[in-house]
Amino acid sequence: MTVAERRRELGMLHRIGATRGQVLRMVRWEALLVAVSGVGLGTALALATLTPMVHGLFGAAPTIPPGLYAAFAGAVVALVLLATELLARQALRAHRPRR
Repeated sequence: MTVAERRRELGMLHRIGATRGQVLRMVRWEALLVAVSGVGLGTALALATLTPMVHGLFGAAPTIPPGLYAAFAGAVVALVLLATELLARQALRAHRPRR
């Protein structure tokens, strides 16, 4: 959604002299920041709600295998980066400078 709403901004950056690579690199960094923040915040919220419940029911802390957590977190980050990359490329294609 962030790329779709910023099509004009990305096109303008490209038109005023930023190279296609520079614009894509900026979008990738922004997407990575959003994805990592989302995974971190989602993990914190899940732990904040699950810990008291699991402790009350079973008397232990909730656990998840580190490999499984890494796979889910990696899949989320990869999906965000892929979706953002495709939309950013499409937005820049629509705003090619005229010669």
